[in-house]
Amino acid sequence: MTAKQTKRSWRMRVKRGARDLCWLTVFVLISSTTVDWWRSRDIDTSEVPVASMRLLDGRQQDLVAMSQHEPVLVYVWATWCGVCRFVTPSVDWLSGHAQVVSIALRSGSNKHIAGYLAHHGYDFPVVNDQSGALSNAFAVKVTPTVMVVEQGEITSITTGFTTPFGLWLRLVL
Repeated sequence: MTAKQTKRSWRMRVKRGARDLCWLTVFVLISSTTVDWWRSRDIDTSEVPVASMRLLDGRQQDLVAMSQHEPVLVYVWATWCGVCRFVTPSVDWLSGHAQVVSIALRSGSNKHIAGYLAHHGYDFPVVNDQSGALSNAFAVKVTPTVMVVEQGEITSITTGFTTPFGLWLRLVL
């Protein structure tokens, strides 16, 4: 094989790899959109089912009031959730740049959740949903679930793994 043939062969492999990567990206986007739609189809997006929630520190948070001027990211997670271990650092980072309220689903006592947050160095507002009643009101069935609330309505829902860029895009789009 000549140098020219080797170079052409290499270019063909790169082109084929790029094409395959594009098709894989399209497949993943379509699949994740379909899964998000399927998992969130029972969530009523016309209004926030629970406007006011008590944070671990005792303060009240009113999602409807918070969402009037800028969107609020609502993050439903659990200390026992494997995927949440990858998403929670992104939410923590985003909480320094946007409004975030998180709901810890069936994760134990306030003291346990506070210890978990301190151990990992997380500093975002948390509501303890020890019984799961709050998550049921939102019709959340999967952790993690991320919702964006604007003007008192849920405008975006995603479940499972997401990236910092994905979270940010949901807030700005």
